[in-house]
Amino acid sequence: MTILKLKGSISLINNNPQKQIGIMTTQIKLVDLLKMYRIDQSVNRDINVNRLPKLVKYIDSYDVAPGIFFPSIVCAYTGDLIKDFNKETSKLEISNSNCLLVIDGQHRIKALETYVNDKKFEFLKRQAIMESEFTLQLYFGMNQNDMKNLFADINSNSVKVSMSLITAYDSREIVNILTKDLYDVSSALQGIGVEFNKSRISRPQSKVFITSARLKKFISILLFGKSVLTNNEEQLIKDKYDKMLSFLERFFDVLANDLPDNPGDSLLYILGHEAVQNSLALILHKSIFEDKQLNIVLGWEENVEVLRHIDWSILNSTWNPFLIKIKENTVNECYSIDVKQEKSILDVLNKEYMELVH
Repeated sequence: MTILKLKGSISLINNNPQKQIGIMTTQIKLVDLLKMYRIDQSVNRDINVNRLPKLVKYIDSYDVAPGIFFPSIVCAYTGDLIKDFNKETSKLEISNSNCLLVIDGQHRIKALETYVNDKKFEFLKRQAIMESEFTLQLYFGMNQNDMKNLFADINSNSVKVSMSLITAYDSREIVNILTKDLYDVSSALQGIGVEFNKSRISRPQSKVFITSARLKKFISILLFGKSVLTNNEEQLIKDKYDKMLSFLERFFDVLANDLPDNPGDSLLYILGHEAVQNSLALILHKSIFEDKQLNIVLGWEENVEVLRHIDWSILNSTWNPFLIKIKENTVNECYSIDVKQEKSILDVLNKEYMELVH
């Protein structure tokens, strides 16, 4: 009994007549994929459950412009190709379940499976996803070692999109929109510099203060004291969007005025490092916001102006335990701070800040 028919042509991808490997690119409905797939941990890595919530949230935004994009699911066919492929109709006629062994895409599949089975999401949306078609790349003639090598090739050669570009162009997340709008209106941010095209800043050549991805994180920490926001917190930003945009524009005006000129200059200051920026955002969150509803304390500017009395220089011995010399014995030799030092930086900075406040 035929369970599923997948239409497509099979192309050979090697020249070994003793062991021919082929590939078919086709479309498969999610409802069928969930019946047919299996995961072999000897080929694939373990599922990282911490990745699933973000993917599930992304899936739920499929009906919001510009929609969602999933790269093709890559599987190996473990059935009998000679018996199952109908050359006349160019269809793979599958009669056994669990014959699609996942090589790449297991987290996407698990997130999709989680989404369609979670009744907290709208029934009609879950049904629409179930009937949606996904691109499937199906390999034939592979043994387990071939599958392992393909998995390694896919994951070692893929290039992730810069998070700074995502911040600039992905309008689904409200903090992305807020970050981009803020930069457009803030002369202070434009003055100290925000890198939108790269995820990293090349020190010491570049004196840009922060990347857009890190600015997005800074804003989240400043507003809520954490970098990953809940749906309710994102909705709160939407509800108070104009107020928050106006506040942030004023905030960076005050902040830039109270930091040294060119704060991103790593040859002079520690301010351009992520661990310092995140710590600074958390300290200011606690001194500016009254509660989790984004209500702002009166006279918050004074709490920011305290920062002008902190010595941010790399010559300040307070920072010596955190400084790491990089690019030694070159013209680009400078100091860096490991982001893993964030908690220690926070402890030192918070102590210094509180002494100045009181």
